[in-house]
Order: sequence, then C-alpha cells, then structure tokens
Amino acid sequence: MRWLLLLATLLALAAAPAARAQPEGPTGDGPRPGSQVLGDGLIIPGQRVGPARLTMTIEQIIAAVGGRPRRDEFPREGIVLYEWRAEGLWVSLTMTTRQIRLISAFGTSDRYRTDRGVTLMMRRANAEQIYGKTYREYRYPEDRVTRLHYDDLGLQFGLVFQPSNPMLHDRIFQIGVYRPGVLMPVKRPAE
Repeated sequence: MRWLLLLATLLALAAAPAARAQPEGPTGDGPRPGSQVLGDGLIIPGQRVGPARLTMTIEQIIAAVGGRPRRDEFPREGIVLYEWRAEGLWVSLTMTTRQIRLISAFGTSDRYRTDRGVTLMMRRANAEQIYGKTYREYRYPEDRVTRLHYDDLGLQFGLVFQPSNPMLHDRIFQIGVYRPGVLMPVKRPAE
C-alpha cells in the first residue's frame, strides 16, 4: 500500500509542469539582475521604464511593478533608492520632497531598450551614434562608472569605466530616465 502511494506521488510530480528556471546571478543567490523584464521593457526618455513612469508616485510604481522592493536611504546624498533586483529596476527619489528623480533599468539583459534601440550591454559608441555627443559626462573612476546625461531628453547612460578590462569598458550597464533639464549628480564627479 505504501509503495502505491509513493508511485502515485511520483506520477503526479512527473505530470506537473516544470517550474520555469530563472537565470542565476553570479553568486547563485537568485535571479540575475534584469532577467525578469518589466512590461514591454521599453525605455522612453523623459517618461518611463516599462510600466514605471516619472509622473507616478512611489506608491503607484510599487503597485504597478509588484513585489517588495529593497529600500535604502542615503541621507548624505538626500535620496531614497528602491530596487527590484530580479527585474533590474531602480527608482530614486528626493528624500525631502519624495519626488521621483530617476527611474533606471540595470543589469546585463538586452531586453530593456530605448525607443531608438539602445540596450543594456551595448557600447558607448552605439549610444553616441544614435543620440549624438551632446551630453554632460560625469566620471567616477573610484567607482568604475561614467555617466552620460542627455539633459534635453531626460536620458542617462551608466557605463562601466574599467580601461584594464576592454571587454567591459564603456559598456552600458544602466539606462535611466528623468524629467528633461539638468539632473544634478548626487555625488561630486572626479575632476
């Protein structure tokens, strides 16, 4: 009788649909950042990343994105950062006003893309070819990051700054949107 119950359980498990495997991060601690793209994955400068829009409140973005984001406060910089790691989404807001300042896609998935076709992991030259070279550049060599701000569009590219690694150097790891106009960096760039 016991073996019949065991056989029935095994048959039921074999017939059940397999759980969809998620790509693991490098440390095996869950899905790779950005592997679960939100909505259409479209990034519209000055407007949105997938379903997260600059015109929304943080509560509306949380409702639209779902899940429970990680929340970190940075009092010195005056920002609060919400992170949906598996979805590859950051939302930064000003601590005092709680106004959304930047919504970003991050990670290595090419499924997030701008309305002109620039994706994560493309090279800087691709962004410059498509959007031009009329940007403000902020360099943070100690953090291995360069940021390009297209203030007239409300578009930011975060690039890997690691000249010693030509495979990664100048690749886009973050694409953000903000209200058109000057987005002041929260950290003073290198001179």
